[in-house]
Amino acid sequence: AVAVGAAAAVAAYPAMPGKPPGEPGGSEFEGEPALADSVAASVDGREDRVQGLSVVEIDGDETHTLLGGTTGAGEAVSAETRFETGSVFKVFTAMTLVSLTYHGETSLDRTLGEIFPDLDFASPRTAGITLEELATHRSGLPRIPAETMAAGVVTPFTGTDPYRGMPPVRRSLAAAVPAQGEPEWSYSNFGYAVLGAALAEEADTAYPPLVREHILDPLGMDHTGMRGADISGLPQHAALPHATPGKRVQPWISQDYLPAGVGTWTTAGDLERFLRAVMDGRAPGVPATEPLHEGPVPETRMGLGWLTTDFGDGVQLVQHGGGTYGSTAFIGFQGQRGVIALSNSFTADAATIGPRLMGAPDVPPLADSPATSPGWGLATTLPLVLLPPLMALSLMVRRRTLVGQRPLDRLRVVSMTAGSFAALGAALMMGDWVGTPPVLWALSVGALAAAAVVGVWHWPRAPAARRRSPQAPTWTSWPRPAT
Repeated sequence: AVAVGAAAAVAAYPAMPGKPPGEPGGSEFEGEPALADSVAASVDGREDRVQGLSVVEIDGDETHTLLGGTTGAGEAVSAETRFETGSVFKVFTAMTLVSLTYHGETSLDRTLGEIFPDLDFASPRTAGITLEELATHRSGLPRIPAETMAAGVVTPFTGTDPYRGMPPVRRSLAAAVPAQGEPEWSYSNFGYAVLGAALAEEADTAYPPLVREHILDPLGMDHTGMRGADISGLPQHAALPHATPGKRVQPWISQDYLPAGVGTWTTAGDLERFLRAVMDGRAPGVPATEPLHEGPVPETRMGLGWLTTDFGDGVQLVQHGGGTYGSTAFIGFQGQRGVIALSNSFTADAATIGPRLMGAPDVPPLADSPATSPGWGLATTLPLVLLPPLMALSLMVRRRTLVGQRPLDRLRVVSMTAGSFAALGAALMMGDWVGTPPVLWALSVGALAAAAVVGVWHWPRAPAARRRSPQAPTWTSWPRPAT
């Protein structure tokens, strides 16, 4: 058993998926020295949380760039690398709304009932939602459709795409019941998917060619694309999404949710072209940046898609961030200064790096986030990776159950082994293998393999399923109070 366990552990380590990259100290950054120093200060002590990073700083006519890490597919991050945009793409949808309004094809006060007259709405409040309310997250619609909430609970732990298998937006819209009361800010990816569908209906075309016609093509954003529309599969030079460095997660895709930033990819260069056009007032739909309503916190006001946030010390950014389970993105500007940050590891948050680069005083570095601390990683991973295999090995050797100390039978041999393997699988998906040495997973595989050998040896001597002893107390045999 010891020899089999040792061999299994040795074989498991190189075969383990999700190990972080082997470079000690994390990724190396290449770029203009002052920019590199600023980014280094943001990730100081958490360099091992960076899989790949692309940062652009705009200062008037000058552009400074920084690149670092890898795409996760054997390529170093370069100017051609495409990242998931996440919700940053929402500003393109909102600016398409403004552009359509400018050309007289729709208006901000158009309601869903007017746009979809044949849709049988479950609630009259849904029919009364306006395009402006959708674009400013004041529609009362939930973050994702109510019938898909279960996926939104499970998929963060499994790293799988919560939008695959989503019902069509029109079906979800017909069944939706908005929150009651006056419109209040409530972030909604579902609302932006509805907004995209409504704009497509108003323009009598599909959403992908619509946003390309109004925003992407006029600004020369040739490296920005949408999966299932102008991108088949993953884009070339894709920065594959990672929960932590080395630990791949599933890229998101959904044609219906493209307007919300699901399945949308871009380069830092394309976002630079876009942001410069917005800053210069040349971009179609640029009035979307103007604040219209209160935002989620007192420091933030909401425009159409864009947020204006007061970070203190005179730093007031017009900005938007985005994130999937394995990518983060940020764009923001103030006057003639702007920043773009793209990351393909969830733990290297672009929404931390971007504002800090612009001088935001109250945005803490990555090291201040509990989610990136080594202690948190160990606390969430060790119970899954160590306890089940070691308990299985101990119980197999002792040939006694944990509860009741009864002799093992074949049913319990199988169930303990299967349950321990399931725990190791869960540890791969949910564990933090940057904060936790991956060798521990290999050792646990070895311990479980040794336990399985002991179980095989014990198998011929064990009954199929041991019955409870007639003398053992059951719930029906405990003394009952007199009645």
